[in-house]
Order: sequence, then C-alpha cells, then structure tokens
Amino acid sequence: MWMKKFFLGIFLVFILLSGFVTYQYSQYATSQITQDAQKSLISATKNKVSLLEKSIASNIGLLKFLHSTPPISGIGRALENNGNDPADNTTLAQWKNRLDVIFKALIENNSELLQLRIITVADGREFLRVDRDGGRVIAVPEQRLQDKSDESYFAAAAELEFGEVYVSPINLNREYGKIVFPTQPVYRIAMAIFGPSGDRFGFLIMNIDATELIQRFVAETGFINEFWLVDQAGNFVFSTNSKLNFSAQLNPSWTLQSLYDVTSFGAEGLATIAEKAEGKMQWLADREVVYTGTSRDEHLFVYSLLNQTVIDQRINARHREIITMGGISVSILAIITLVFYRSYRASNKLNNANSTFQAIVDGSVDALICIDETGLVKTWNHAAAQLFGVPQSSVLNKPVSEFVKLHNVDLLKQLTVSKSKGSVLAFKDTFDDKSGYLKHLDISLSPIVHRSSQMESVALRLRDITSEVRSEELLKQSNAQVRERTEELKRHSEELEVAHKQAMEASLAKSNFISTISHEMRTPLNGIMGTLNLIQNDPLTSSQQKYLTMAERSVSTLAVLINDILDLSKIESGKLEVHNQEFSPREEVESIVQSMSVKAIEKGLELIIDTTNIHHSRVISDPNRLKQVINNLLNNAIKFTNEGEIRVVASTSTLEQGSVRLSVDIFDTGIGIAQENQHKLFQPFSQESSETATKFGGTGLGLSICRQLCQLMNGDIGFESIQGKGSHFYFYLDMPESECDSDSLAAELQGKRIGLCLNNDSLRNVVAKMILSWGGQVSEPKASIEQWLNHQVFDAIIFEAESRHYNALMKALKARTAAQSTLPMQLIELNASTPLPPYQMGGELDVTIISKPVLSEDLLAVLNGNDAEEDVTEEESAQRSTKPFQVDLHGVRVVIVDDNDINQEVAKGFLAPLNASIDCVSNGLDALNLVMEKHIDGQAYHCILLDCQMPVMDGYECARQLRYNSQKYGHSNVPIIAMTANAFSGEKEKCLAHGMSDYITKPVDSERLVEKVSRWTKKYQNQRGAEAIQTQQVTAKSTYKGWRKDQALKRMAGNQALLDKIVTMFQASSVEYMEKLESEISARNIDEVTQWSHKLKGLCGDIGAQDLREMLAEMEKEARKQEECDITQIETTYRQAKQEYSKLMEAIASPA
Repeated sequence: MWMKKFFLGIFLVFILLSGFVTYQYSQYATSQITQDAQKSLISATKNKVSLLEKSIASNIGLLKFLHSTPPISGIGRALENNGNDPADNTTLAQWKNRLDVIFKALIENNSELLQLRIITVADGREFLRVDRDGGRVIAVPEQRLQDKSDESYFAAAAELEFGEVYVSPINLNREYGKIVFPTQPVYRIAMAIFGPSGDRFGFLIMNIDATELIQRFVAETGFINEFWLVDQAGNFVFSTNSKLNFSAQLNPSWTLQSLYDVTSFGAEGLATIAEKAEGKMQWLADREVVYTGTSRDEHLFVYSLLNQTVIDQRINARHREIITMGGISVSILAIITLVFYRSYRASNKLNNANSTFQAIVDGSVDALICIDETGLVKTWNHAAAQLFGVPQSSVLNKPVSEFVKLHNVDLLKQLTVSKSKGSVLAFKDTFDDKSGYLKHLDISLSPIVHRSSQMESVALRLRDITSEVRSEELLKQSNAQVRERTEELKRHSEELEVAHKQAMEASLAKSNFISTISHEMRTPLNGIMGTLNLIQNDPLTSSQQKYLTMAERSVSTLAVLINDILDLSKIESGKLEVHNQEFSPREEVESIVQSMSVKAIEKGLELIIDTTNIHHSRVISDPNRLKQVINNLLNNAIKFTNEGEIRVVASTSTLEQGSVRLSVDIFDTGIGIAQENQHKLFQPFSQESSETATKFGGTGLGLSICRQLCQLMNGDIGFESIQGKGSHFYFYLDMPESECDSDSLAAELQGKRIGLCLNNDSLRNVVAKMILSWGGQVSEPKASIEQWLNHQVFDAIIFEAESRHYNALMKALKARTAAQSTLPMQLIELNASTPLPPYQMGGELDVTIISKPVLSEDLLAVLNGNDAEEDVTEEESAQRSTKPFQVDLHGVRVVIVDDNDINQEVAKGFLAPLNASIDCVSNGLDALNLVMEKHIDGQAYHCILLDCQMPVMDGYECARQLRYNSQKYGHSNVPIIAMTANAFSGEKEKCLAHGMSDYITKPVDSERLVEKVSRWTKKYQNQRGAEAIQTQQVTAKSTYKGWRKDQALKRMAGNQALLDKIVTMFQASSVEYMEKLESEISARNIDEVTQWSHKLKGLCGDIGAQDLREMLAEMEKEARKQEECDITQIETTYRQAKQEYSKLMEAIASPA
C-alpha cells in the first residue's frame, strides 16, 4: 500500500513540478515572442528606410553623372556666346542634339526614368525634354514644351546653388496642371546649371517613376501587417493599404491624425496605434525618419505596424506546444529514424557504386568483358554485343573462346600468360564479324586482383581500330599520289613560264600594232559619223530617221570603245603621253562636274561640288587627262545610282616632300560593290559581275585606264564600297610645289549673315563651308520661320523648293513684302535645272536663281550683288503693255517650234517688228534637224521658243535631246523658252527639269514674250541705238461679251493688223478643229479629245475668246483623267461650247 502511495506521491510531485516548469517556460516564451516581434518590427522599418534612401541616392548619383556630361556645360557656353560654343566651335543646336541622344540612352537603359528635362529659370519654360511614352522614348517637339513656373518644385529648384541637389516629394504626376490618369507616382531630382560667367541658366530635372519603389516598399512584409510612408503633415504618401496612397492629392481629409490614435513613441521608437472607427484594430508600431537628400529639415516617416492579434496568436500557439508531450515522441522517433538512416545510407552507397561502375562499362566505346579463371564470361557490355553481334544474355557463363575468335592469337593462352605475370598484356589482331568483314582490334588483358592478392578474374578490353588502320593505308597512298602530282606540276610550271613569255611578246606586239594604227582606225569612224550627219540634211521618212538614230548611237558607242582600247594599248606600250600645263584646279573641277550635271538631273540625283579645301590657284598637270578620270568616275556614279546624291570633293595640300597633292573624292549612294567582287574592278575588260554588264552596259576598261592615267601623273586611285549603300572612289595627283601657286580665300563676306533653308544635309554643309571660308556667318532655322526671321537680321537667305521650311518661308517673306514693299535681304533659290548663269526671276519676291550644282564663283558673285541677270514679272509686263518697246533684236536668230500656225504667226508678229531673224517648224523632230543644220552651217540659233504639246516629238523630248546631245546639235547652252497652254500645278517645274531655261503661258502676251527673248539674247543683240518701236493703240469693242477683243489687242501691243490676221486664221482652222473634236467625243477616243480640246483652247486664247477657252479647258482637264473621266460631262460641256462657238463666229463675222 505504501509503495502505491509512494509512487502516487512521486507521480503528484512530478505533476506539480511539470506544471511549475510549464508555467515558467510559458512566461519566458511570452516575453521572448514579444521581444522578437519588436526586433522584427524595428528591423523591418530600418530595411524600408534603407530601401528608400538607397533608391533616392542612386538616382541622385545618376543625375550628378548626367550633370557632369559635356553638353550641360557646352549649352551654357553656347548660350553666352550667341549660340556658338567657343571651346570647340560647337553650336547650341549640336549640343542640344547630343544631350537629346544622352537623354534617350539613359531613359532607354533605366526603366525607372520617365522624363529628363532642362528648364530655364528666366521664364520657367522647358528648354529640352525627352519622355518615355509607352514603349518608346521620344524627344518632345519645341511647340509642345510647357511653362513649369507654377509647379511646386520650380521655386525650390530655381534657387539651388552650385552642387546642391533638390529632391521633390513623391506625388502623382501632373501635366498641363492636371493629374495624369492612370495615376503615375513620381518624384523629381534637380540640379542647377550655371554658365561660365556664373549666371544661373536653368536646372536639370529628372522625373523618376516611383511605381517600382512602391512595389518594393510594400512587398516582402513577412509577418509585419502594414507599412506606411507619411510626410511631416501626416499625409499618406503610399502604404500597403492602397486606399491611403497619395491622400494629400486624392483625399486631403485622410491624414494620420484624422484616422488613428497614436501614443507617443518611446525611446526605442515603438508606439501603439489604434483606429478611431468602430470595431477598431490596434497595432504595435515603429517609426523611422527618411531623409530625401535635400536637407535635414525635409524628411518623411516610415511606419511599420504589427497587429496585436498576431502577437497574441503566436503566444497562444507556443503555449499549446509546451503543453503537449510531443517532445518525447519526437526524440524516440529521431532515434529510430537515425538507426534506419545509417543502414539505408550504407546500402545506398553500395548501390550507387555498382550503378556508376555499370554505367561506365555500358557507356564505354570499347568492348569490355570480364572472364573468370576458367575462361567463362561474367560480364559483357553493350559495345561487346555490338562488336561481336551477340547479346549479353547469350554469352554469360560460357567460354569466351566461342565468341571471340581471333585470326592470329590464341586468347586462352594469352589469358594464362596474363595470370602468370599478373600484369597487363596488350597486342593487336583481326577477326571476321557476323557480316564477314575483316575487323582490326587493339586488345588488352588486365588481371583483377582482390584485397587478398588473389586473382579471381581478368578484364578483356577490345577496341575496333579498323577505321584508323584504313586511314593510315589511305594516307600512304595519298602521299604517293602527292609526290607524283608535285612532279607533274613542276613540269607544267616550266611549260607555263615559256607560254607566259610568249604571251607577253604577243601582247607587246598587239599593243604596238594598235597604237601605231590608231589614226587609221579613227579616220574611217569619223567618216561614218560625218556621212550620217550629212544624210540628216536630206528629207527622210520616219523609219529612215529611226534607223539613222540607231546608227548614230551605235557609232557613238563604238567610238567610246575604240578610244578606250587605244588608250589602254598606248598605256601598255608606253606611248601614252601626258601634256602638262598650268590650270586652275577649282575652275577645272567645277567645270567638269557641271558638264555632267544634265545626266544627274535627268535621273533626279543631287549633284554636289565641294572645292572649299582647294588652296592653290594654279597647278601644273594634264587637265585633259584629269577630265578623263573625273568624267569616267562621275559617269559610273550616275549610272549606278538611282536615287540619293553624288558628292564631289576636291582639295589640295602641300606635302613634306616639296610637292602639292590634288585629291578628288567622289561619293555616291548607289548600288555599291560586293566585297567578293571588289578585286576585279581595276582589271581590263572586267566588271563586278556579268549581271552588272548586262544591266548597265560598258566595256570594263574605264577604271583600268583611270588607274594607269593616275599613275602616269604621279598619283593613284582607290575606292571603298558597301553593297546596297554606295561607293567612294578617290584619286590623287602629285605636282612639284615650285610650279604651283598657293591661294587664300579673301574674307569677301566679312560681317554678312546668311540664312540657309536647304533640305539636303550634304548640300547644306557644303554651302555653309563656302560662306564660312569667305568670312560670312551662317544660320539655320531651329524653331519656327517667324521666330528665325524676327530674331536675326540677314543679308541673304539661300533656299530650295525641296526644303521643309519652303512654304512657311515664302509665306513669311510675302507677308513682309506686303508690309514693307521691299525686303532688306537677297533671296537666292538653288534650282536643279539646266546649268545656266545666275539670273533674277521676277514675281512677288525678287529671287535670284542659281542652277545646281552650286559653283563657288556663282554663289560668291550673287552674294556680292554681281552677275545676276534681270527678269520681269508678268504683272509688271501687264502694267507696261501700252509702253513702246525699247528693244532692237537685230542680229538675233530665233526659231519658233509650234504645231499651230496661229501660234507661230502670233509669236512671229511680236518679234518680226523688232528686227529678229525668225524661222518656224511644226514639231520637235523638225526642230532638231533644223538646229543641227544651222550648227553645221555656223549659224546657230540664239533662242528657241518651244511648244510642249506637239505631234511626232513633243517639246520635252526635244529639249532633252538638245541638252543631252550637245556635240551633235551644238546648242547646249541656247536659251529654250517653253510656250505652253497648260496652267496645271507643276508645269513650270516639269519644263525646267527637262532642260528648258524659262517658261511662258499661252495666250502669249507681247510685252512678256519680247522681254523674255530680249533678256535671254542680250549678248547677241547688235549694240546700236535702239529706237523706240511704237505700237499702234487701237480700242476695239464687240457686242459679244465672250470675245474679249480689247484684251487680245492689248496683248498684241495694239497691232490691229496682226489681230485681224490671227482672227482670219482662226476662222479658217477652228471649224475643222471643232468637227474633229465632236467626232472624237462621239467615238469615245479620250486621247484625241484631250489633243483637240488643247489645240482649240490655245486658238481661243490667242484671239481673246475667254468664255469658250474656259469651256475647252474644262473639257481637257476632265479628259486627262483617262479611264476615270466622265464622258457625259464632256458631252454636256461640248454642247455648251458649240453654242458659244456659234456666238463667237457671229461676232467675228459682224462688222466691228
């Protein structure tokens, strides 16, 4: 009984002791959990503070790096020096472009960056701005830059001192005074920008996307319930509770003080925070200060909150763990598990070792066989099964000799030897596989000795070396063949050397022969060309004329080919001579390039000459050979370039050896040359490829001759090319310095400011270089044209119609002309037309035209106010139509080309009284024949009046032939004045593009025509006293209002006799024309309708039948739509025109 009580007492004592220990441990656990929660809370707060400060500090560092880049300081210097940085002569625009590139690169490589800007402190406007717009990074155009002087950050950033950094509060981004939606949290960092003088220009400001920072701030909360970022006023910036984010902007009434009760924070920074609402929650909170980097006074607070319920739950969970008795079970289980684990680990190690060994054996490329002492197979790997064609299941525990049958070696005997020696035994042998093929083996026997030093088995390794043996045999055979081939090549080499010597002798004989008979080859060719020219003087049918043209082209091609072959032969035979003479390199190069400009204009290419780096006025070399080289290279550039530009750059320099080097570079944007074909180019009769020869033609001799010529003139030639991008050919010639005269460009434009509105970058750079080399200043529009013109005073403005500023410039200049009557600056237009001297084009604006390519002499002369011929506008002509002509065209030869007899009579009637010599033809082909005849007779025409719409050959093709075949027709620079009834947009540009010099519309005004012809033929007029040729003043009236007879008479300078003659011719021809027009309308022949309505329109314009002319013009316009024209509308208009025609004929028939 006492024993039972004893054990019961012990049991009670144990229970009491256990209860006491449990209570004490529970108190300790409660205290520990509370302390751990407080430490975690403090640690989490510090981590968030560190996250914010590091992120802001990192972006401050990025801004400081950007602030230290050269464009920041360069902009300040440029602004203080009128837009030009004196440090390296970089313009303000260039610094802005570079900074724009840096801004874009930084934003593209930093996902947090939303915007980079420079804002001026003077007016608060954005000076430069680059934005991230979705997936793009764009530079904001100047017109979209905003005034930010009212923004909260402007005042603080504008007062920053050197090196100070301003960090704005984190808030929602605003644009144009409104919050951007969807909302975009940002903060800004700014640094001041000072100029060299110390004046504050503006500040550099960076907008940073705070979205990622917010995500990182609220992420990884662990068991912490909430994080808040609160400003000094108690406004929530952002938190894990998104409803509280940016309360100052979205919900100003939601502050920390209005929503929560906060006890004071103790020494450790901990406090209790409770909601004021019903069912309020209570948190344990920690608070830390975040300094943004601007100053110690401006800071934020980070709050970390842990719900008191979470702490209580953790304490209760710990209590339950203490009460349970799971520790004993865990300990027992751990012991049992440890025992089982040790056993399992030993077994697993053994299995892994076996698996590894088996994998090595199975994966071996060699056949591995394990054999016991009696010769039985114990293991047989996969390679052995493949080699001998027997699977493992068929060989185990069977004698190895049954499966491994060698030709020369007894395997069992070798096993015995290996056992006795206890060492590795290696040898080679052969066997026949299952298919009967002979296999070569490399064999080794390795005894397997156990720890007891007893050999229980042998490892047999067999490697298939059949391929190595056969390769060795093939190598021996190949070596023998190589020796035989070497002997054969030696014999061939000796034979080739003899053949080469013979070929060189033959080539020399050929070259001497061709060089000697060069005169005899050219003489019959010249005879053929002369005969063809003589044949053209006789009347020819259209087919004969076609055959004659084909023959002329073939003869011209043959002449070029013969000349190339003769030049090449002379070079090879050493008989080509170089005739050195003195010439101006600038004038020579510009003249050569200008002569090729027509071809470039025909293909729509921009041809640019740059001679600004020619520093010698005279050099000694062969100008004809120089022309041959440049013409060849330039012709190739035009031939192989379909769009873009061709740029010719010429320069001279003095070398240390006492010589002057003339360098010429030709750049094009053509098809380029493939890398693998570039070695062919300077070889005779060789082109890049057969496809190139087929598509573009040519002999392949030009570049070879150019190289030889350059080397003959102490120079060389080379090129660089990228297929699909273009080519750069260059050559140089060296000349003695003692025979060359240096030159320096005078500062003739000193103090003048020239404005440039040019579309092509290369052309703009070359023109700017010219002006700067003459001492002038250059300005280009960066902002609007109005601002550009208002902020600067120009002496001249150079522009082209292709410029993107052209329309705005014309509008602004016309507005100033209307306000001021005259402009204080010259206006110069660069025009891609037939090369002509600079001339003035009259009109609302007084514009001087310079033909492209721009020559330095022409540009300088015009800028100095010289050498521009005067033009007269149509408005001035109308105003002076009643004045007597003060022009005498005696000695001037004019040909009128028009298919309309009335138009011929009108033009002849205007010019004949002025003593001009006049011929008339009816189409372009007749005009070419007549012009060539006059050229042969030495009586070239001084002016050609050319209609555009004619049968057989129209005026466009005729003008092109005259310009292109100048050697044949001899009228390359003759003024060609287009006469056209087309008033459509672009007609004038079309005429000029086809090589015509000027343009006049029908009906032709007498004063206008006389002034055009007089201006273009001024140098051919006899310089005798020009008597005033008084025109007859007649006032004619008609009761029919559709016939403006008085206007027609006014255009004819009051010549009633001429008007009567023209009206009579109209009566005779118009009836047939109207019948033809009606017939073609009925037949629905749209092309013929266009032609006859055009002809009738011209006739009506000549006599002043304005109403009928407008109806016919409407019909022509509709017919030109071809398939899209409305034939019903044409028929309706014709019926109205027919009625109007009847009224006109009645008015003509009635007495005046």
